[in-house]
This record gives sequence, C-alpha cells and structure tokens, in this order.
Amino acid sequence: MAIVIAGSGSSSDIKRAARGSATPSGDLIDWKLFGRVPQRLHYLPANLNPPLKQVWAYNDQALIEFPPAIALGQLFVVNKYSNVRALNAETGKVVWDLRRDRHYKGPASDVTAPVFSHEQVFVAFEDGTLVSLDARNARVEWKRKLPTTLQSSPLLIGKTLYIGSDNGTLFALDTAQGRSRWTYRVSHVIKASPSYDHGTIYFGDYGGAMFAVRASDGKPVWRTNTDDVGPGGEGGFYSSPAVANGRVYAGRDDGTIFALDQRTGKYSWSYATGDAVYGSPAVADVPGTPGTTVYIGSYDKHLYAIDALSGKLRWRYDVGGAIPGTAVVIGHTVYTSSFATGKSIGIDVRSHRKVFSYGSPGYTPMVSDGRSLFLVGYYSLHRFDPKG
Repeated sequence: MAIVIAGSGSSSDIKRAARGSATPSGDLIDWKLFGRVPQRLHYLPANLNPPLKQVWAYNDQALIEFPPAIALGQLFVVNKYSNVRALNAETGKVVWDLRRDRHYKGPASDVTAPVFSHEQVFVAFEDGTLVSLDARNARVEWKRKLPTTLQSSPLLIGKTLYIGSDNGTLFALDTAQGRSRWTYRVSHVIKASPSYDHGTIYFGDYGGAMFAVRASDGKPVWRTNTDDVGPGGEGGFYSSPAVANGRVYAGRDDGTIFALDQRTGKYSWSYATGDAVYGSPAVADVPGTPGTTVYIGSYDKHLYAIDALSGKLRWRYDVGGAIPGTAVVIGHTVYTSSFATGKSIGIDVRSHRKVFSYGSPGYTPMVSDGRSLFLVGYYSLHRFDPKG
C-alpha cells in the first residue's frame, strides 16, 4: 500500500546526477563507487542494451560480493579473501595483484565495495582496516585500523572518505592519510553505505532510522525513525539510500520500501513487498517510461518498479527466486539476479520483458564504463558488448 503526503520533485535532478563522470567530449565513463554516483542511483543512461555478446570472462575463484570500481580503463576488484586486483577492461587480463606484486595480504576478513578517486583506490575490510592504494601500481599509500568492524561501503566526496561502522559511528576521514575529520554516533549498527547530495550525507542504521548530517562537519540535519511513521512495523536498513527528486529512498529488511523528504526527513510514502529487502534501490528516469522509477528486489522473488513520486506500483516481475542484491539500470534495461535460479537477468523497463539471461548470479549483477557491460557473478567477471 502506498500513501503520499509530499509534493512532487523534478526529474531534472536525477538526469543531472545520473550523468555522473564525463570526458571533455561528453562521453559517459566510469563506475567509481558502489551505486556509480554519490547519490547511489545505480543508473547509467547509456545506449548499451541487449542483445549482448560476451567478450571475455575472468574467474577469481573467490566470492566477489561487491562490484568493482571502474576507472582508468581498469576494473578494481576485491574478493572475499581480501585480495585486490586490477583488470584491464579491454582484455580482462590482470594488470596488478596486491598480494603478488606488493606482498601485502589484507586481513582475513570480508570486504566492502572499493572506491576510486584521483588515482587512488580505497578498500575497507570487515575487521575495520582501511587501505589506500595507488591505482597505477598497487603501492600501499596508507592503512588505518578503525576501532570497530565494518559492513558499510566507503563514499568519497572531494578529499573526504565517509563510512559507517558496526559500533554505530559514521566516520569522515581525510584521503591523504586516513586521519579523522569528524565522527557522528548513532545507537545502532550502520550496515548500509552512506550517500551524498548537495552538501549532505544520508545513511540508515539497523534500528530503522534514517539520518541526514552535514558533510562538512557532521552536524545533524534531521533524523527519522521509520518505525514511527507510515505503516509502522520494525526493521533495519541494510539497503543503502538513493537520493533523487528531493527524496531519499531505501528498503528496510522487513520488506518495506520508504521515501522520505530529502530536506526534512518527513515521510513521503512507503510500499510493502512480501519479504525481506537487503539490496539497494536503483532510481532511473528512462525515456519511454512514465517517469522516475524505483527498482528494487525482494526475497519474495519479485523485482518491483515503483513510481518514485507517488509510491504506486508500476509493475513487478517474478524472477523465480529470492533476490538478495541490488538492481542496476543501464540504458533501458534493469538487471537483477537470484542464486535460487542460478541466473542474472535483464528486463526491458519499457516492455517489462526479459531480454537478457546468463548463468552466473551475483549480488550486484551488472556495471558499466559507458562502453561495455561487466557482469559480476559469484566469483567471476564477464565483459559484454552490444551486438551489431
């Protein structure tokens, strides 16, 4: 059920944010962080749609839970066993291997999504270790051990790195040496990754609260406990927020999707799926569709397409198995995946029909550098190009 109490936003905001990085000629490039842009829209408006042909495949022989950061014509990949590699995007060949070339073995812990900026790659390990690498040669520039464990993926804005933590602290660190700029403490674990828009950091905690704080100094802007608004209920945010059209969108692990006013944190709408939601939303305004849409998967086996302004269901697609990860929209195709079916699939958002299927499921199944698409399987990467 969807309930609306907020006014409409402009789709120009999402189009501006989704353009993200560009070359001087205006060509779209890069997927430098989880969600592609700081608003974490998981959307690339590029003309890269099925039918697709596979160009190369790479087997990492270990879980790749988070998608690579893409920049400099390379894919920066981190696996479950804490090794970091750079792959040539054109050939799929290893450019450098952190353990092999630098003899640096990261801590024996899971990792989160890498982030790239200014020839640096930042990697966060579950045990609380943060590492800055020279993207050209894997040289370790600095490492910092935080006094907590981590599940949140880092966000880089300017020269500041933002990351949530398991002791409920949001850290802001300088990129030069990893020193603390400020911290903001909440009462629950921060598993979700922070997002950014217009000078504000947005993040949810595992107690069901969503926060907005100033990026410059960590001063609070607003806090909303979603257990106290809309349909009520109880749940936490593992889903990282997407920020667009004056709203903050995220899914709670009880299966409820929320939209909150970006400026005030006031409740805009909610939509209840039939089971848990752990993946983050993709928000896209695709030509040929009715307008800005929130795409998100649920453990109830369905991918949902929800009107971003009203919260009403536009359509849903039965994937055939629980959806544990994050939807991604590239061009006019939304990609999702289920380990139960053993497949990653693409659905045309205009016709709502399946147009791509490949037998390699993953948590965030597809990313792109604006030229090719890279399918992120459980322990493999595959490059696809449009046919023709």
